[in-house]
Order: sequence, then C-alpha cells, then structure tokens
Amino acid sequence: MKSERIRIHGDYHLGQVLVNGEDFIILDFEGEPESTIRDRKVKQPPLKDVAGMFRSFHYAIYATIFNNKDKYPYEQKELFQAGEILFKYFVGVFIQTYTDVAQSGNLNIGYRKEIDFLLKYCLLEKAVYELGYELNSRPRWAVIPLTGIASIMDFK
Repeated sequence: MKSERIRIHGDYHLGQVLVNGEDFIILDFEGEPESTIRDRKVKQPPLKDVAGMFRSFHYAIYATIFNNKDKYPYEQKELFQAGEILFKYFVGVFIQTYTDVAQSGNLNIGYRKEIDFLLKYCLLEKAVYELGYELNSRPRWAVIPLTGIASIMDFK
C-alpha cells in the first residue's frame, strides 16, 4: 500500500461538523470514544474518516425517512430506493472533492485501486460496528447498516 497514514479523527460524521456559508467547522476532536488514547494516536489511512462520513450520509438519509414517513406520499421501499440514489450522489461528489483536495495538498491517499480497497474495508468495518449497535439499541434501524453492508459487498 502506497497511501500515507496520518492521525485521523476516528469518529468523523455529520454530527461533528457545522456548516456556515462556505465554512466548515469541526466541533469535536475526541475521536472514537471507545478507543484508548494510545489507540487514537496510531496513524491510519485518512480514508477511514471518509468512510465514517459516508456512513453518516447513509444514516442521515434513512433517519429522515424513518422520522418523517407520514409526510411522504410514497411507500418506505420507494423512499429507500430514492435514498440510495441520493446517497450515491453524495458519495460521488464527496470523494471527488476529497481526492482533489488531498492531492493538491500532497497527501498521498493511494491510487484508484488502493482507494477503492481501503474505502471498502473501512466502510465494512464501520457498518459492522453500526449493526451491533443497532441490534442492541434500535433493532428497527438495523436495516441501515444491513443495507450498507449489502451495498459495500457489491461495491466495484
């Protein structure tokens, strides 16, 4: 693997970011609360934080559907299908922008095949963690990480 390893956030998601016009403000630098300080200091692929943001996009879309299902004149299955299209759009825009900015800042995140491999690995790791969480606290929401896992396994 050619990509660099850096100290990452470790728990990067939409809840950690405020948007003010064209400014993005990161609120929390604690990282993964269940990790030890020693573990948080280990350098990792920056794509791990990208994967965290991607999973957060997925959750934001599905949470909107779950929390507002009475407001939409469509079946939940149709909303999930539309949500997957929106998710893929978000991911495409984010990864293209991230790659451009990383490369312009001389951060080596690897070549296309390495990026794809690392993203798939990090996404799967995050979704499996989420599945355990949802099964313990909100079983109805287990569909979110399960859908994510199915999509990741089909990722090309």
